[in-house]
Parts: sequence; structure tokens; C-alpha cells
Amino acid sequence: MAHCLRRPLFSAVGLSPSFSRRCFSQLPALHAGPQAPQPSRPRQQADRSIKVLSKGMQAVPSDIGLLDKTFITPTGSNRTPLFQRPLAHLKYQWKRFAFRFRDRFSLIILWFSSPKEKNWYRRSVKLSRSTLTPTAVALHRQMYNSFAEGDVVALRKICADGLYDSFRARIGNRPRGEKVDWELVDYNKRSRLISNRAARLPIEGAAVIQAVVRIASRQKLTRWVKGRSGSMEVVPGSGKAKDVVEYVVLQRQYEGWREGEWQVWGTTQETTLDDVEEWERKALA
Repeated sequence: MAHCLRRPLFSAVGLSPSFSRRCFSQLPALHAGPQAPQPSRPRQQADRSIKVLSKGMQAVPSDIGLLDKTFITPTGSNRTPLFQRPLAHLKYQWKRFAFRFRDRFSLIILWFSSPKEKNWYRRSVKLSRSTLTPTAVALHRQMYNSFAEGDVVALRKICADGLYDSFRARIGNRPRGEKVDWELVDYNKRSRLISNRAARLPIEGAAVIQAVVRIASRQKLTRWVKGRSGSMEVVPGSGKAKDVVEYVVLQRQYEGWREGEWQVWGTTQETTLDDVEEWERKALA
């Protein structure tokens, strides 16, 4: 997806905009190697979103950062071992429960804060949890197909600003005449919703919902260039299927309580015990 350091945004339940400048979110090590489309983007200025939002703009930028302390349950070697470090394991499980409660609470608060419609239980904000995973899978496939085809118009609709800029730059840097094919060979595991949380922005009627979906798949990226004979030839090293695990971040924004479309913000990584302890040190600093 994207080898890019992303800046977290809010640290509270989603109602108080206490901004954080610590970058912790980036793509995990499991990726498709040189065959996978991995747009890189320069790190944003740390206070870009703060300056924009503090001016009370009517339009909220689509890339406002990853919500601070977004908790992604780890797998494999990133897990805290129960028998080797039992106290650390218990601490981590308690933190996981606390962050999950925070995430659910942030969604409930956002729902209650939004204007009523016909009845008290009908609000402007719709919490459609069951649609998040299929939406992420569909946008993930559409995004990579559009990247391979060089369709920047489609990418503009699918991606938030930072990810779109990265894809557009990579497309612009392709050698003239190069053709790119992307294929999703298969899904290795069932895609799963890992995180779902919300935050109010410091503009009336503005909010954001971010969801993280884990997608484990086998992908293949093939690059073609014109050979000496004039026919298209496969670039050596491309065209090999690779197993990829991506934590895809979906984002939906509200402006004036009007619901926007789901977009892909980027990817993030699993949360380790070291990450949790770092969050605690930052909170005490």
C-alpha cells in the first residue's frame, strides 16, 4: 500500500482535539516486495492539519492524519507472550480492552451528537459496521487496479489527499510506454475489521470515522516494457505472486453533518507493547 509515515491526529475519545505530533504509523513488514504497488510520500508538515482546522475552514482536508492511539491487535511474533512475560501480557490485554471500549464509546458519542432525523433513534450519522469490511475489500481492489491502469481520476475519488499524491507521483514517474498489470490472485484469509472509531473536529458539524480492515491476500504486479524487437516484454523480477498483509485504513468525513464517501487513507501497522508504553510515556511528559 504505502510506505509512508503518517501523523496521528487526536488522542482523546474523539471529542477533545488534543493534537499529537508523534509519527508511529507505517506499513508492516509483510508486503509484496518489489512487485507490489507501494507508493511513498514525503512526510507531511507536522502542524498542517492543526493550522488548517484552527482557522475554522468550511471545507475539511481529506487527509487529516490517523487518529491518535489507533490500536491494532497484533499477530504472530508481535504478540506479547503469555508464559514468558505473564504480567506484560495481562497489561497488554487490559489496554486492548480499554482501547476497544474507547473506540465503541467514541462512535456512540458521535451518533448522539449528530442531529436527529424523524425519530430519536434516527440520526445524521449512520453506524453501519457490517458494511465496513466489504467496502474496504472493494476499495482495496479498485484502488490497485486504478493504480496499475494509471487512472488518476478514479484514484482521486478513492484515496485521501496524501495517498492520492503518492500514487499520482509514481504513475508520473513510470517510463514512457511501460504497462502495468495488477492481479489479486486470492485471499489468504477472511478480511476482518480490526478497529472502528470516531472523532469530532473543531468545526461545527465536522467529524471523521476511521476503520481499519486487515486484508491478507496473494497479489501479482507485472510490468511490461517495449523490447528491442518492438514487442512488449516482462520486466525481470516482476510478475511473481507475493503474499501481502495490509491494515487498510478507511475514512469517512462529515461536513455540516453531511455524510461523505468512504476513502482509503492509507495503511497502518500492528500495535505492540512497546507502542503502548510509548503512548504512556508521551502522556506523562
